[in-house]
Amino acid sequence: MRAELHAGAVYAAAMFGLGALLGPLRELVLTPRLGATAAAALEAVPMLLGMAILAPRLARRLEVPPVLPARLGMGGAGLALLVLAETALDWLVRGQGLWLERMRSPAGWIGFGLLAAFALMPALRRG
Repeated sequence: MRAELHAGAVYAAAMFGLGALLGPLRELVLTPRLGATAAAALEAVPMLLGMAILAPRLARRLEVPPVLPARLGMGGAGLALLVLAETALDWLVRGQGLWLERMRSPAGWIGFGLLAAFALMPALRRG
């Protein structure tokens, strides 16, 4: 179980970093020009690609067994940490926790789908 927790933490940190790079581009450049939904959809592509590449590589490198329970444990641990980090960032940037409130919009549903993909990717890409 320790390998899954460690891999989940590294996976969450890596994807949070990618999101920190892409988020300002989405908010400052894409959203004003295309709208929130289109901007979120465009950001989703490199995020999914990052997950698909990172999840199996980190799992192998950090010795998470290629079995469903272990890989779901990695994804679940990573998801918990990622949601905590996103919530904390929301409080720091906006002074309030509106992160979950945004899930009510179409762009928010894209974000919710990305979270689901994030959690499941270690199990889906067990290679």
